Amino acid sequence: MCAAAIESEDEVPSLLWGLNPIFSSFARLYIKDILEMKESKQVPGIFFYNRHPIRQVDIFGTVVLIKEKDSFYICGVDDGTGVISCTCWKSALAEKKKMSDLESQPSTLSGMNLTDLIRNLQIAIKKKTILEIGDLIRVRGCIRIYRQQREIKASVYYKVDDPMYETQISRMLELPRL
Repeated sequence: MCAAAIESEDEVPSLLWGLNPIFSSFARLYIKDILEMKESKQVPGIFFYNRHPIRQVDIFGTVVLIKEKDSFYICGVDDGTGVISCTCWKSALAEKKKMSDLESQPSTLSGMNLTDLIRNLQIAIKKKTILEIGDLIRVRGCIRIYRQQREIKASVYYKVDDPMYETQISRMLELPRL
């Protein structure tokens, strides 16, 4: 009876989770902390970090593994404290949008027509979303368990251009204070 009371004290009742501002935001955590968090006994898919319920995380690291599928990437992200698998979905709109639909648009005042502007924008988006090993990437998404391994199902991901690693160094110096 005493052991059951101690275990229930560790976990805040699920009705109160919405009152915690961290529950509704993306928690900036190290991968090591994500891998070590305890899962909730009340609701699967919710984890606890220093007694705070966490369901969404924001990580930053280097891509160390890539498996490309038709509609998504599976990439391993390493931030220096550990490696976690991330499922990053490809943009369905960018792949389905055809340039022939845009060719009938009139030209703009600047001399470039709308088709060229959109094509340039799509090229820029493609450069930011095509992943390669060694790229710095920021991933925001939900934690889930797939085949007994924790992974992040990304809602947003993008490459970070940081040749001097200033962003990564400043991120590592920020300790999560929850």
